[in-house]
Amino acid sequence: MFAWCCVVAGLAIAMIYASYASYETTRREEIWLERERQSENASRLRQAIRDFDAGLRPTWVVMSPWPGVIAGAIVTSLGVVVLAIRWTQRPPEDG
Repeated sequence: MFAWCCVVAGLAIAMIYASYASYETTRREEIWLERERQSENASRLRQAIRDFDAGLRPTWVVMSPWPGVIAGAIVTSLGVVVLAIRWTQRPPEDG
């Protein structure tokens, strides 16, 4: 049971963290653009809008999903290894 819980939990961790990273990146983009707007510097705001339209962002804005995906893969791998160990230790079926 523990092994299957690890497999499911690992998949959930990876999916939830990737979703969270996407949400957090969007939130940080909004904060970045709001700060640029509040700076009251027209050239700085125009540059930020050009960068945003071109898909360029400051590095602090983009949150990588990879740490959560890797953590989920590790937990899933642990579950798979435990399942493999238990499967090889089962007594052979008479049939």
